Amino acid sequence: MKFVPFFIFLLIIDIYFYLGTAFSVNKLTGNQNLYKIFYWILSGLIYTGIIYVILTYEKTTPSIRFNNSITYSSFIFIIFIAKFIGLFPLILDDAIRLFKIIFNFFGPSSSNYDSSRTDFLRKSALVISASIFSTLLYGMLFGRYNFKKNFKDIFINNWPKLKSEYKIIHISDLHLGSFNSVEQLEEVVFLINEEKPNLVVFTGDLVNNYYSEAIPYVNTLKKIKAKDGKFAVLGNHDYCDYVGWDRASQKWKENFNNLIDLEKKCGFDLLLNESRVINIGSSKINIVGVENWGAGKFNKDGNLEMAMQGVNNELPTILLSHDPSHWRQKVLKSKYRIDLQLSGHTHGMQFGIEIPHFKWSPAKYRYKEWAGLYKSNESQIYVNRGLGHLGYAGRVGIMPDISVLNIKTA
Repeated sequence: MKFVPFFIFLLIIDIYFYLGTAFSVNKLTGNQNLYKIFYWILSGLIYTGIIYVILTYEKTTPSIRFNNSITYSSFIFIIFIAKFIGLFPLILDDAIRLFKIIFNFFGPSSSNYDSSRTDFLRKSALVISASIFSTLLYGMLFGRYNFKKNFKDIFINNWPKLKSEYKIIHISDLHLGSFNSVEQLEEVVFLINEEKPNLVVFTGDLVNNYYSEAIPYVNTLKKIKAKDGKFAVLGNHDYCDYVGWDRASQKWKENFNNLIDLEKKCGFDLLLNESRVINIGSSKINIVGVENWGAGKFNKDGNLEMAMQGVNNELPTILLSHDPSHWRQKVLKSKYRIDLQLSGHTHGMQFGIEIPHFKWSPAKYRYKEWAGLYKSNESQIYVNRGLGHLGYAGRVGIMPDISVLNIKTA
């Protein structure tokens, strides 16, 4: 019964959109019934698909099977979001018509007006909806696994002077519960190993909620190679908090502990508010990792003070912290020298524009640092755009990100 209001809301969108566009489509096709039959048969199939997803949803199924419902739900989502946005020209037209009716009622009785929908607004609704649907569908078909290497030179004071560049591969937000192909992840591993990195860092969100989502991909992630090690931290989704389990419960503890074990089986040195020292030739650097710390209602398990205990402040320090909000709200205000923070979390909203010298995404209105490199005095943060996806099984403009960071002395 809890889904009834949801279905009613979708049905209202469907009816309003159909009534608003039927005249234009019928005029175009010259058939009064074709659009009606096609529209409502398609809508019936969509509602059947929604019911199927709800009835077959299984929380603990490994993602290699589970994620099909994410594909279905994403397709349903783009249909209804396209219709919903397409309603705005129709609502505007209805408002104009209502105003004309009221004006005529109180105005001179001889006033003439046209109460029919204007062709322009009707056609605008169709064009807008079609454009949104085709764009988001393209993102599902061709953007979802269109992995992109983003290269960036980063300069750090007191960085060891090396004969060759020091290469860090930064990945984040795998969300393996949304993947549906081991082969696609194999391609990611190939692209990473192709760079022959010195260091690989993963900044959290291995899964959507459940540790079992990662099981089919462990052997693939094991194949990632790095000369100086593979390090990881946890993201907000790795704590299974969105399921509503009490953290004191046995099932929460089992899920969390199993997730930690899987991170280790994948070959990552998981940093839980702790640090490591890495030898680079005759020099050393610090790698520090905190648990997730997010602004607002996000969990705040990250403890910078604990993580920095025993850290040599004279050495260059790289901090792994899932949520970029941590940098501005905690790191920059701290007493610690942290040269570079590596984060993820934003996904670049999986939608936007990124071309040379210009980038935009709705993510910028939520996060000041949402993709790429940012600086504040001697401190820097680099935000990975995410490698996986969540909610919408696609990407438009902001592609799945394998960040190749070349670290150099300033």
